[in-house]
Amino acid sequence: MKNQLNLAAQKITSLLDSINDKFTSYRLVLYFLASLVGWAVIGSWFDGLPYNWHEILISAGWLLGVCWLTNKLVSRFLDIPANKESDLITALILALILTPPKTKGEFAVTAAAAIAAITSKYVLVYSRSHVFNPAAVGAFIAGVVFHDYPSWWVGTKFMTPIIVLGGLLILRKMKRFTMAGVFLVTFILYLIYGTPSGSSPHFLWLELISTQVIFFSVIMLTEPLTSPAAASRYIPYALLVGILYSATKLKFSPEEALLAGNIFTFLFARNRRYLLKFIQKVQEADGIYSYGFSLPARLKFRPGQYMEWTIAQNKTDSRGNRRYLTIASAPTEPGLMFTVKHPQPARPVESAAPARDKRAFHGPSAFKQKLDELRPGDTILASRLAGSFTLPKDTTKKIALLAGGIGVTPFRSMIKYLLDSKQSRDVALVYSANSPAELSFKELFRQAEAVGLKTSYVTDGRVDESKIKNLLPDYNQRRFYISGPYGFVNSVEIALLKLGVSRSEIITDYFPGYK
Repeated sequence: MKNQLNLAAQKITSLLDSINDKFTSYRLVLYFLASLVGWAVIGSWFDGLPYNWHEILISAGWLLGVCWLTNKLVSRFLDIPANKESDLITALILALILTPPKTKGEFAVTAAAAIAAITSKYVLVYSRSHVFNPAAVGAFIAGVVFHDYPSWWVGTKFMTPIIVLGGLLILRKMKRFTMAGVFLVTFILYLIYGTPSGSSPHFLWLELISTQVIFFSVIMLTEPLTSPAAASRYIPYALLVGILYSATKLKFSPEEALLAGNIFTFLFARNRRYLLKFIQKVQEADGIYSYGFSLPARLKFRPGQYMEWTIAQNKTDSRGNRRYLTIASAPTEPGLMFTVKHPQPARPVESAAPARDKRAFHGPSAFKQKLDELRPGDTILASRLAGSFTLPKDTTKKIALLAGGIGVTPFRSMIKYLLDSKQSRDVALVYSANSPAELSFKELFRQAEAVGLKTSYVTDGRVDESKIKNLLPDYNQRRFYISGPYGFVNSVEIALLKLGVSRSEIITDYFPGYK
């Protein structure tokens, strides 16, 4: 029965992951916010919202234009590369929480809020990181300075279904269920125990679907650059914001509660950003390349963790100029390294276009093209060190590392660390690739046999139940770490559940389809 429930839960998460695999985190949020504006337009036709459709569209268009222009001018004036999606995301959030303007004065106030929000990302910074949530800054300025307080009109019953569906995708993508959950539980508990007569289930339900609390928890609270990256800081951060948000006696508005949480993050869980110098590029296998960078003296990480990497470029594509990539090097090495796969050109596509355009290829993203243009001494920005896909503290625990393609990178970090620190463990690596030519780090894995590593290579099909039983006869005694493309991770996890492996003994980390 327990495994049946696990399989059912796996199907749900598989659906979420299959959608998330198509987008970067920032692009997913951008599309979600745009869909909320579109849904609001539909709601206005059915009297589900207090505003006309043209008021909503004009407000959104006005804020998009002001934020885009401000971002462009400020970034050029300060000579700081602008991130492609951030100005649009901020604009759409403001469009969903500020009352659509009607008069010239109201348009001026929303423009001031937008300018303050975008400018805060460049001015209110410390160690290359902005301190406050930009949209919260804009909302705060609108209310405190111009006395035009945010209405948070997104918090209506009509908007709730889309907010919940999109919120599930975002929380799954960013791995922030715990953060949002603690905040929501705090909110609910305050409603139950913080009111004189308590709260009925019906009242709680109305508060959840008729206020901005769900939108706030999935979009504002979890904003990646101003909330804690470390899981250990999620709970105090969410608890603090939840208390300030819920306690009416404290008289904190939602944006003020979030700004206070941002201060907590800055003081106790700051997301450091590092400007790293590029050192070298090394080909590991067919289409697999490692990029080495300088290691900041203050950066401490554990094997298996990841960082957000940003390449400064004026022009990029729809996939953006930021990626979450696992650190492939070990803490025992002198530099920092990540490894990526460069996609092979797709087969030519025939079309009715002129002859010179008939051969079309789906090449690598602008991000990976820029990687290939790096020269020694060039810089890249690394931030948001995070991740719990790490070795168990119990050194006697038998573990199995199952890698699919480029998913071998966190295992490279783990194994190199064990080898350098001469730490013997019972570790089995099952490494699957499309062909022997795509297998990376084979010499390192051979050397690691000295500390107990047993490696099996699979290039002749899927890693299914029979292969797991054959390669890992003691599978029911091991903790499994699975890393690779979404399809690989999903199929292997299902295979393990069917074999009776406990869900608590399966740890996953999949690599989205960034080309």
